[in-house]
Amino acid sequence: MRKYLIAGLLALIIVLPLSCSGGNKVTISNLAFSPLSLTVAVGTTVTWTNKDSVAHTVTSDSGVFNSGNLANGATFSNTFNTAGTFAYHCSIDTNMTGTIIVQ
Repeated sequence: MRKYLIAGLLALIIVLPLSCSGGNKVTISNLAFSPLSLTVAVGTTVTWTNKDSVAHTVTSDSGVFNSGNLANGATFSNTFNTAGTFAYHCSIDTNMTGTIIVQ
């Protein structure tokens, strides 16, 4: 019984921070993506939310995904089914860049 209790506690210690981190969300604010780099597991859906007062895009550098224009409050989601590194930018403000790393 004691080893099951210990195993359960260890599982909580490992899983709880991951589930509370909001680890599949990117915010667009102050003309930047935050976080700049996000690491997720294969099969994860990442959602971007535009909190700026101006429109932005989430555009893959390699053409894998493109949100189109996102007005304030709009969201865009993409599911990453393949491992790799996916660089992206805003096609309106090209100084805005980010990276999704899929493992």
